[in-house]
Amino acid sequence: MTPEPTQHHENRPALNKFIVAAVLLAGAFLAGFLPQYVKVKRLDNELLRARQENTLAQLRDLAGLAFFQASQKNYGLAAATSARFFTRTREAIDQTPDSTARKPLENLLTYRDKITAELAQGDPGALNDIQALFVETHQATAPPAAAP
Repeated sequence: MTPEPTQHHENRPALNKFIVAAVLLAGAFLAGFLPQYVKVKRLDNELLRARQENTLAQLRDLAGLAFFQASQKNYGLAAATSARFFTRTREAIDQTPDSTARKPLENLLTYRDKITAELAQGDPGALNDIQALFVETHQATAPPAAAP
């Protein structure tokens, strides 16, 4: 008889131990990795929501500032602020993946041409349109109601 089969059987327990150790090592890695991965995904989602809420708050602020400036008959500043508002609204639309959330923001852009023309002419009637824009902006960007 040849000694090879005996050698093969002697190495088998060592190979089994190696395979078990490799499987346990992979399991330990996954056990440590998966909770961190889930945490990172959750935090990424929270950051995305916070950025979206910040963008919407900026829109509310710009609409309010434009309204205030127009009410003070400072049409030049109101025109610059409303231009920033409409640019920022377009950016917010482009960053919003949900089409139902995009629609109210797109409706705000319908005011752009009329308000821009009225402010360029120094028309006091711009105040009414900016007020309507202000109200609609607050409705379109209202923060979600806090759960009780």
